[in-house]
Amino acid sequence: MTRRLFGFGFLLLLQPLTAQTKPEEGPQVRFLAERVPDNLGEVVIQNGDNKSAPFKLPVNQLSPPIAAAARTFVLKSGDKGQPLCPVTLPETGKSFAVILVLAPPAAYAPIVVRTDDPEFKAGDVFFINRSTQTVLAKLGDTKLALKAGESKKSHPTNPVNNTYYDIAFATQEGEKTKMISTTRWPIDNLLRSYVFFFTTAEGATSFRAVDEYMTPPPQ
Repeated sequence: MTRRLFGFGFLLLLQPLTAQTKPEEGPQVRFLAERVPDNLGEVVIQNGDNKSAPFKLPVNQLSPPIAAAARTFVLKSGDKGQPLCPVTLPETGKSFAVILVLAPPAAYAPIVVRTDDPEFKAGDVFFINRSTQTVLAKLGDTKLALKAGESKKSHPTNPVNNTYYDIAFATQEGEKTKMISTTRWPIDNLLRSYVFFFTTAEGATSFRAVDEYMTPPPQ
């Protein structure tokens, strides 16, 4: 009898522990748009009946993390529910950046970057070439060629005095190379960046960078 009571009591003790066990959380997504039309307003992500709270698409920083109910969803306008683009997240990973590039006649096409990938580290740069030219980059001693429409991740090497990197961007037009910019990037161990190359209204190639500040590692 004592054993039965002990067994019943042990099961009762287990029940609160079982009830407190939380299901595995779904993926988190952050958005960054190449450009946002003035009349777009807020947007939502939706999978079936699951819909996020409305939010605005940022162009100069990543949005706050948004919980996705599934790895496949649709980005929609918040007022009319008009589909803007479908998004499919990779099966591996729990944290993603969704970079939205213009894709007429649809609104956007997504470029999905896994931000909890251990190979995507501080100091890395994710390049998106939205210009009509091939872009050449020299990141310290690292060389990179980016065709029109391509996106690639890279990392500067060989800093000067262990302080900064010499950076140069140019376009390749046939046999000619045309300089875009030369600059210096300081070393920052809590920062990685997304760089858009684009064609200006005057037909020149330019770029803009969006920085992502990373959580410091535990002490």
